[in-house]
Amino acid sequence: MQIYGKHIRETLKQRIYQTARQISMKMAVVQVGDDQPSQVYVNSIRRFGEEVGVAIEVYNLPASVQQSQVEELIRQLNNDPDTTGIMIQTPLPDHLNTSYLVNSIQPSKDVEGIHNYNLGKLISREEGVKPSTPKAIVRMLKEHDVLISGKNVTIVGRSTIVGSPLAVMMTAEDGTVTLCHSRTGDLAAETRRADILIVAIGRKNFITADMVKEGAVIIDAGINFNEDGKMVGDVAEEAKEKASLASAVPGGVGVITVAELFDNLCILAESSSSHN
Repeated sequence: MQIYGKHIRETLKQRIYQTARQISMKMAVVQVGDDQPSQVYVNSIRRFGEEVGVAIEVYNLPASVQQSQVEELIRQLNNDPDTTGIMIQTPLPDHLNTSYLVNSIQPSKDVEGIHNYNLGKLISREEGVKPSTPKAIVRMLKEHDVLISGKNVTIVGRSTIVGSPLAVMMTAEDGTVTLCHSRTGDLAAETRRADILIVAIGRKNFITADMVKEGAVIIDAGINFNEDGKMVGDVAEEAKEKASLASAVPGGVGVITVAELFDNLCILAESSSSHN
């Protein structure tokens, strides 16, 4: 059965809308170049912001922008009292140092929860902002009553925004976690062991039917586009047909991820408000 994120998104949206009535919030999005999946995500952030009454400022920079120019923009946003949260839309062009730029954002304005300070809080299980896609995945599993404790959880993809923090979060839920990546020796053997298989590598239809076991739960966090311009995930449809539950693409994790990003913005705004 395919599962969708719309009802979860709507619940979060109502809460965010109410918070936005009480606390003024503004999110700054730094976008470099014209990567298609990135543009889709940024557009969805704009739309959500309009729906909940939160100001969104997108800074579109050319792919040729220099590191120092992006650093200067982030410095200005850090110092802007009206800017509640800052995110850098990835991937960035190769000549830019993504990690350095992310960690130049003030931790108190890191709306994605991927600054080293906030990742450290995640590892030590402290309260605070958490990366939005892993948050969306955990929430989706819980909302559909999927038991995580004691289950074999296989994650394909070890990025700092999805796979690696998700491994920490699923471990905190008492899952037995295997984190796979491009150097994994026998990937299919690992994915076939999974009770819960989560894929976030950005390669369309990469996980095929022979790589999953019957009755597994599959969460597909991939956003790709086929030759016809249609959005597809990282997991092939025939693989999802073997699952007891499988998240849809589009309409699954992605629609919750945007809401979780705004949930993080609320957390930052409430924290800032309580310290003023």
